[in-house]
Amino acid sequence: MTTEPKSTSPEVPAKFNPRQFLTEVRGELDKVVWPDRKQLISQSVSVVLIVVVIASFIYLLDELLKWLSGLIF
Repeated sequence: MTTEPKSTSPEVPAKFNPRQFLTEVRGELDKVVWPDRKQLISQSVSVVLIVVVIASFIYLLDELLKWLSGLIF
């Protein structure tokens, strides 16, 4: 039966160092693969089109339900 040695001192969190934090952030941002202009435009257009299609569908569904509730009530 083995026992783990108990730590006599509690864990002390490291102090926050803003300079080190900003250095690490800069390093991580350097790893990011940024889209080129063509890719950015095509993806933005795709998002706008999808939003328009879904908004139109919700609008038409709302109008249909409004018309049906007018017939019932």
